[in-house]
Amino acid sequence: MAVSHYFNNYAATKINEIRLYEDVIVESIKIMGHDIWYLPREDFDENDPIFGENIHSRFERAYQMEVYLSNIDGWEGDGEFFTKFGLEIRDNTNLIIAKRTFDKYMPTSIAKRPREGDLIYVPVMNKIFEIKYVEEELLFFARGYKYPYIYELRCEAFRYANEDISTGVEDIDDIEKNQSYTIELDLTGSGEYNINEIVYQGANLSVASAQAVVGNWSGTDNKLYLHSVNGTFAAASGNVVGNSSNTSKSIVTVDTMADNTYYDLYNNKDIQVEANNYVDLSEINPFGQP
Repeated sequence: MAVSHYFNNYAATKINEIRLYEDVIVESIKIMGHDIWYLPREDFDENDPIFGENIHSRFERAYQMEVYLSNIDGWEGDGEFFTKFGLEIRDNTNLIIAKRTFDKYMPTSIAKRPREGDLIYVPVMNKIFEIKYVEEELLFFARGYKYPYIYELRCEAFRYANEDISTGVEDIDDIEKNQSYTIELDLTGSGEYNINEIVYQGANLSVASAQAVVGNWSGTDNKLYLHSVNGTFAAASGNVVGNSSNTSKSIVTVDTMADNTYYDLYNNKDIQVEANNYVDLSEINPFGQP
């Protein structure tokens, strides 16, 4: 026996009812939600054939949209705990975003749905999360609509690993400057470098033997702090040239092990200094004759 065509609540042809249902969802998220920045992940090298992942990723776009924070009682996940590798923070959260909202703000040429691996920056929390799973069947075909009304983004606190972040949103881009691996160059010469400009060693930027981005510049003591380093800066490789400032200075020393990053808890340089008192690094073959 067929269902009544007078009271069929799951007819896919009832576009007005479906539209009203979707309107209520979108408006509810606008009232009770938060504005976030959605950062689609972009890859600029080939996949690792062994591990099936991209070694280098970058985030150059940020799209603002509204989401609803579903776990209002606190963080989910394992929280903070100590392991043999040190302190790990596994704060998870679930974010709800309407499909119509995502389609409105995200160009289809970039992504047609939220993707695992993309990032979410929540300004009210001052945190970045990585999408680990996207649930598309949360309302399970309500009103007979075969497409999802909402996406539930199951996210985990993002672990920065020297990804290139250049979105144009200052609060987001500062993460790269404050958290990425940084080297210190002691220079000599005249001129001033610009913050965030590219510097290089070589005849020009296209054939540079080393290049990086200026994270900080101290003109009083001629110390240059670089991140997003590609190649090896050395005194024998020529002057360090600023691509926009055209400042050119020679290198006196290069320090690659100092704790130059914000919130840096590593002590590689201290370990190296102490090891020099016990380990003879000049020995080439300690187990036999040369």
